[in-house]
Amino acid sequence: MLIQSAETITSQAQCVKSLADDAKSSVKLPITEVCSLREGIKKLTDITFNLQSTINALNEATERSVIIRLRSLGSQITPIVSKILSHFDEQIKDIVREVFDKTSDQDVLWKVAEECYNQVVSSSGKLNADDYFATLEEACLERPYDPDFESEEYYEHENRLVIDEDYATAFQKQTEHRSEALRKDRQSWPEFWIRVLNNSPAGPTLFYPPACFNTQSLNLDSTPQYLFRTFDGASSGQNNESVIASEASIIGPHESSRTDILRLGMHEATKLLYTHLTKRCFKSDNTGEKSDNLMSWTSSLLFAIQYAVWRHGIRKCDPFDIKICAVDTRHFPQGQFAQDIWLLEAYYATADRMGDPERKFFNFRLQNKCYYNGEYLSQGAVNHIGRSCVVSLGHLKQAGLFQLYPEFEDASGSGKWTKRVLGLRQNWSAEQCTTDQEIQLAFKVAYDCFTQFEPIDIASILLTFKNRKGPRLNPIKISDHFKKQWPKWADKPVEVCRYWIASEAVSYYNRLSDIRISRVLLQHHKTLREIFD
Repeated sequence: MLIQSAETITSQAQCVKSLADDAKSSVKLPITEVCSLREGIKKLTDITFNLQSTINALNEATERSVIIRLRSLGSQITPIVSKILSHFDEQIKDIVREVFDKTSDQDVLWKVAEECYNQVVSSSGKLNADDYFATLEEACLERPYDPDFESEEYYEHENRLVIDEDYATAFQKQTEHRSEALRKDRQSWPEFWIRVLNNSPAGPTLFYPPACFNTQSLNLDSTPQYLFRTFDGASSGQNNESVIASEASIIGPHESSRTDILRLGMHEATKLLYTHLTKRCFKSDNTGEKSDNLMSWTSSLLFAIQYAVWRHGIRKCDPFDIKICAVDTRHFPQGQFAQDIWLLEAYYATADRMGDPERKFFNFRLQNKCYYNGEYLSQGAVNHIGRSCVVSLGHLKQAGLFQLYPEFEDASGSGKWTKRVLGLRQNWSAEQCTTDQEIQLAFKVAYDCFTQFEPIDIASILLTFKNRKGPRLNPIKISDHFKKQWPKWADKPVEVCRYWIASEAVSYYNRLSDIRISRVLLQHHKTLREIFD
């Protein structure tokens, strides 16, 4: 009914506009028509006011409908979550409006939920509840325990803490209980949005550890800006221009694809992790994949490209059928990706108790760091359209990648993958100069193949496959500030480490006040010419 009314009003508005256009073209009107027209204008003004009120009401109805639906997806709403939802009602409606301005398709629910979650976990997010809870915690300091009152009851309480051991113990337990309750209340807010996301059709399944989990080892808030995934028609799961989805999310039970591995029992999670990381590279070679809810990514474009070269050599298919999906992780919610090494470390004790083959594999992966290639994992479906680039191996070759690095075209290297990457790293470890042609080729690949990303980022990633001379990097490398800023993900692989140093150098020189340098940095080519000798 509302939709039909909106369509009718739209049609009538178009008729009014047509009449108004006709009136503009009339040079002279009889006075009787002028008077009648004025009366009509007054009525139209009233109608316009009422129409605007109706529009506002309809907007409010659509926004409220989305919020009600989100609340239902969150299920089991605790009293504290209900209060926080009311507290942030206007901010949530703002987010709904922002998402509606960008999309009106069926994905609106998970997109709103994803943005709300982002705003919850961000320290400066508009839904961050730190201030809300700080006010609650201050309110808990009531008589006689608040020293600001300086009451007789307060001093009596302080004295009893000193002289009455049972009283002090009871008060300590009461304080601990209150602190634990407040911690759970704080945790319930992001957990509510995790449930909303997990229950949203086509929404993401995030890595979100329970309170008992060692979150320190996961570093979910520290992820490289760019991750890459190589795929073709024989890859497991669903891989295309808009989504990367696990096998479980396609053919498995709905519950299994929306269950965070960190919420499973230690034994089951360890088994699933082992199964995924040891499965074969081609879908036809794998059996029992229905339970695999993980998909692999890498922070190393070098590794992704050589994997594409290897798959092309094995399958003998058209190079345009081998694709690399590159995502900008800044546009995904925290927990969309997790480093496999962190997960291996988190579940190592369980694998050790399980014995071989799990223990042997975990030991190999954790001890042989020369084969570490910046692997990351995602769960369920990753909707990457609008925050990614998908490029084929054939397109990369056309753009000049193999001119920049002829080694990728070496037939003797196309039959290897991880060992070939290791060999390339060793061959490219000696410090070398960078030519203008190399910089030009790197930018050509960036502009032609990664149109959604900053060209200087992609060009830097490509150039740092090799260990290039760059004296201007030395002050960056040795500065204490630089060392403090070093993220864990940049430790390895070596080319990812070099890229991070180069990106910091670009930022460093962009901040220089020297006019000559600033002018140079206006042009991307000259910027990298400043960085690499």
